Amino acid sequence: MKQNLRVLFLFSLFLFATQLTFAQEKEIKGTVTTKADGLPVPGVSVLVKGTTNGTQTDFDGNYLISVSVGDILSFSYIGLTTIEVTIGDSNTINVQLEEDAMALNEVVVTSLGIKRERKTLTYSAQDVKGKDLTTVKQSNPINSLSGKSAGLTITRSSSGVGGSTKVVLRGNSSTTNNDPLYVIDGVPMLNSGNGVQPGGDIFGSTTGNRDGGDITSLINPDDVESMTILKGASAAALYGSQGANGVILITTKTGKEGVVRVNFNSTLTVDDVVSLPKIQTEYQSLSVGEPIAENGRVTDPKSWGAKAGGLSNTVDDFFDTGFTSIQALSLSAGTKKAQTYFSFANTSANGVMPENKLNRNVFNLRETANFLNNKILVSANINLSDQRISNRPTNGLYSNPLTGLYLNPVGIDLNAYKDKFEYFNTATNMMDQYATSFDENIQQNPYWLINRNRSKDIAQRVLASVSVKYEINDNLSVQSRGSYDKSFFTYDKRMYAGSDLTFVPATGRYILEKTENTQQYIDLIANYNKKFTEDIEFGIVLGKSLTKYSIGDQILLDSGNNAGLKFPNEFTIRNFEETNNISQSVSNREVQSVFGAANVGYKDMLYLDVTGRTDWSSTLVNTDSNSFFYPSIGLTGILTEMFDMGTSISFSKVRLSYAEVGKDLPAYATVPLRTIGNTGSADQATFAPREGETLKPERQKSFEIGTEWRFFGNRLGVDFTYYDSTTENQLFFIAAEPNTQGYTQNIVNAGEITNKGVELIINGKPIVGDDFNWNTAVNFATNKNKVVSVHPSLENGEAILTAPGVNGYGYSLVEGEDFGSIRGRSVIRDENGLPVVTDDGSGTLTIESTDFQTIAHAQPDFTLGWSNTFNYKNFSLNFLIDGKFGGDVVSVTEAVNDFYGVSQASADARNNNGGFINVVDTNGNPTQMTAQDYYTKIGGRAGLLGEYVYDATNVTLRELSIGYTLPETGKFFDSINVSLIATNLFFIYKDAPFDPNIASSTGIGLQGVDIYGQPSTRSIGLNLNANF
Repeated sequence: MKQNLRVLFLFSLFLFATQLTFAQEKEIKGTVTTKADGLPVPGVSVLVKGTTNGTQTDFDGNYLISVSVGDILSFSYIGLTTIEVTIGDSNTINVQLEEDAMALNEVVVTSLGIKRERKTLTYSAQDVKGKDLTTVKQSNPINSLSGKSAGLTITRSSSGVGGSTKVVLRGNSSTTNNDPLYVIDGVPMLNSGNGVQPGGDIFGSTTGNRDGGDITSLINPDDVESMTILKGASAAALYGSQGANGVILITTKTGKEGVVRVNFNSTLTVDDVVSLPKIQTEYQSLSVGEPIAENGRVTDPKSWGAKAGGLSNTVDDFFDTGFTSIQALSLSAGTKKAQTYFSFANTSANGVMPENKLNRNVFNLRETANFLNNKILVSANINLSDQRISNRPTNGLYSNPLTGLYLNPVGIDLNAYKDKFEYFNTATNMMDQYATSFDENIQQNPYWLINRNRSKDIAQRVLASVSVKYEINDNLSVQSRGSYDKSFFTYDKRMYAGSDLTFVPATGRYILEKTENTQQYIDLIANYNKKFTEDIEFGIVLGKSLTKYSIGDQILLDSGNNAGLKFPNEFTIRNFEETNNISQSVSNREVQSVFGAANVGYKDMLYLDVTGRTDWSSTLVNTDSNSFFYPSIGLTGILTEMFDMGTSISFSKVRLSYAEVGKDLPAYATVPLRTIGNTGSADQATFAPREGETLKPERQKSFEIGTEWRFFGNRLGVDFTYYDSTTENQLFFIAAEPNTQGYTQNIVNAGEITNKGVELIINGKPIVGDDFNWNTAVNFATNKNKVVSVHPSLENGEAILTAPGVNGYGYSLVEGEDFGSIRGRSVIRDENGLPVVTDDGSGTLTIESTDFQTIAHAQPDFTLGWSNTFNYKNFSLNFLIDGKFGGDVVSVTEAVNDFYGVSQASADARNNNGGFINVVDTNGNPTQMTAQDYYTKIGGRAGLLGEYVYDATNVTLRELSIGYTLPETGKFFDSINVSLIATNLFFIYKDAPFDPNIASSTGIGLQGVDIYGQPSTRSIGLNLNANF
């Protein structure tokens, strides 16, 4: 009985509670408006706090929601403050939201590490958050910027993992250097490699076109808080000659107050090659069926034989499936007085080229502390990096495994040369290369080059910096920063006897190169800010800096390609037969600077910036002035502060600026130095300024105008910029005037290069909800580049950067054309497009061709990037589409493949029209050439490369990430995210036979040209990110 009464009582209590609950639940309605003008705000999120019960305001700002008394109702909208209201007796709740000053007055890092409100900037500055660099992680974090910033063009070298990257902001503007300045936490960073950039030689020199690497590849992307790209001259003017090509500011993470926080990030991707050249498997070499010599030689290295079945393509068998593993661990902890951040990252990779391996370790320790009630802030950082690459891929015609791979005679099994890349030569009593051919000195057994021409690249770096800032009072602060940046590069190349004798003596060759680069930097900056009245605020920055450089401090030990080694294949310095190829060099430079900036604000609506910097450079000795001054001025008007623009327009401003920046001279350009020659003689310098003339620093004058708009509470943003820059006083090397010193060249100032362009950034939040959000951003940029003039003494207005020599390719600056004219010869065709030939009367046909002329420009007409992020509950989807439209590229690879008859194009020609090419003679009479005759006359390294020009337009799915955050991680983990990631997944559109985003060079020459470079790779893998 008691049990039944207890059940009845509990059931009655439940019914009473249920009735009471329903009695308290009710509908609340109301209107949400802005406090500034009382206009309704559509799309406001109205949510019962702690639940999923919510709604949004309609077009008139009205809402209706069911709630209970005591619930807390949250009203939120991007760009406006969030308000919470506790439900009481009233059935109507009207809310007024204020503009969120944090959203509109975002603070960004600018030149010299100075923080300013974004709305006050008079120039273009675009941020990329650290998360955007690590969502789909790449081994070089700079590559992750591709497609994410308007006006930023990134080209990767064909040197595989650890390769350098060419970055250009707003077009090429200089004949000497177009790389931007990298600044880490306010301190300029030295980004020189070992003095070698890939692609300086179409042949590839004796060791292949080497990639000297760059320091940006040694940055741990997990240490990056954000990157700010300063593209305009006004933005970079305070860096003087260092920032002439733009600036990329890198802000790293610091320790946070609180308990120890640990982040572990693990990425593993597998890589496979894409954009391989099409190699035919239909027509065999005449060598098939003929005896193969003891040393592996075949009778015919080309593939112009009969059609046959059962032929295979061994190119695919050559490349490995690569992998890249990146493991990163960071710890953060601190108190109110001191904070610590420590990180370690290891990158281990096997490239797609056999025996290509990379191992990189990066340590970073950063300490921050404050003293005297936060008046003194001290920050110290040390970064240690060690990178080791085995068999870094090269490009070019010589000493390159890919030439022998692609040109392998069809029908001759290359796998036989893989298993037996060397044999015992009884004549020399040692192992020798087993190869099909040494034809034109460009064919060697690729497996011999991999195993018996091994290379090792080591890059080590130590970067130490310290900053002390003293807040004298609320208005005035003084800061001093110093850094010591030193990098060590070692290159070790061991070429065994049996390699091509053009480059390697009969006893072998050994190259050992050690290079050191050092930068020492110190500055002192005073910053004063004062609001004099409610309407006027004023800020001034004054400072000075000293930078010392020691670049290319190099010792080169080379046994040479003449005498070589005393004892074969003993790779030690004591074994050198001669010392004629031993050298030592260094380039020292010092820059002292003073600078200042003043900014005035009026009524939070007008901002005026004026800056100036003077650099004293040691390279200006023996010129009219040993210093140069660079000014800038900018004005910003906040339209939304000047005019009532309604609630739909959250923010609007216009800005304009003018600046002059430039760069000093190359070291020793005005001090011709003798060198000690191979025979011990004091050799005269090869160049000097003209007699009676002086050199001036290169100078860029730039004008920029832009506008920024934010709509619907910052849900839609539009940034537009137009710029116009002119760079004068370019440096050219011309034939020397008659002189008694024996100079062969004069270095002179001349020429003018212009860049005009438009940048457009549109970002939006189309969907903002409780469970589902969609963020999207589009960036567009176009740059019109023109070489207005070069030195008047240069023939035909052409400054040659890469001379053709015996090849069919050249690279020049030509008056009236874009920067970087790719030069070559083309087939002369009649009005119907048929090639014109000359018949010598005996049946021998010669294809008529043009002289060397411009056949291509690699610079795209415009670039486009479209990034998207979708979040649904715990799931996320990110993808980036990266497109470059217009421009042309040239493939020396295709030309040589055609010449040897291994290309699919040569097979297609043999399959069509009876194997003949229709041509016309000079009188217009139709005739024919065999496919072999035609392709051996237009192809080859000295061929008519105008026939191998391709549209550089390409659209790529650059990044893809699908992630999931675990909802319950337990007490040990704060969060765990797992994602599937991919880079360069596929081309949506591409015309060229190779990836146009891969270049033979990250220097100035050989842009837009493929010369047997490593194919680009597609990467797919997994990422794990855990916080605890």
